[in-house]
Amino acid sequence: MSNISIVLPLNQIDELFSAPDANPFSTHEVDLLGESGIECIKKRIDRLWPRRPDSLHVTLQLPTAQITPTLKNETNIAIRRYCTDRITSNRLRRGLIMQRARRQFTGAVIGALIALLLIVVISLNPFGLLPEVLRGVLTLLAAFAIAVLIFDSLWSLVFDWVPFVQDNTIHTVMMGMNLAIEPQPEQAG
Repeated sequence: MSNISIVLPLNQIDELFSAPDANPFSTHEVDLLGESGIECIKKRIDRLWPRRPDSLHVTLQLPTAQITPTLKNETNIAIRRYCTDRITSNRLRRGLIMQRARRQFTGAVIGALIALLLIVVISLNPFGLLPEVLRGVLTLLAAFAIAVLIFDSLWSLVFDWVPFVQDNTIHTVMMGMNLAIEPQPEQAG
């Protein structure tokens, strides 16, 4: 498969989770885009989806004064906590969306049955009141309604879960990343 290696310069460790203001004059990716470091990492992993990278190595470059002996461990714990919370939230949201999709599908089936009943009544023309052309138009409209109802609800059932699985995969990869913290090059030895 593939290995991903990311070097992410930050002005402070808070930029890993909190997006700084966009600054087009900066040379740091998080400043240029006005996005948090986690979002930048997620975008790079997302480029490979649905493939999963074999390994993820992230190097955070910080000013020397901000690097402490416990910073790497604290950052790893914070990333794991963040990813675990996002995965849990995604599972709950996916469950709600799929429940809504099932209700929508049930409603679509009921609507389709009513439309089918309407087609049968129109085609039988029990009172002989509807001209042939109007019966044809009404039959086509009812068939179109059936198609729209069923297609939209099936689309939700088949595809609405994908973004949540994609996001959970990315967060799972991030939980297993190899993290390194080093001084920014202009400040190194």
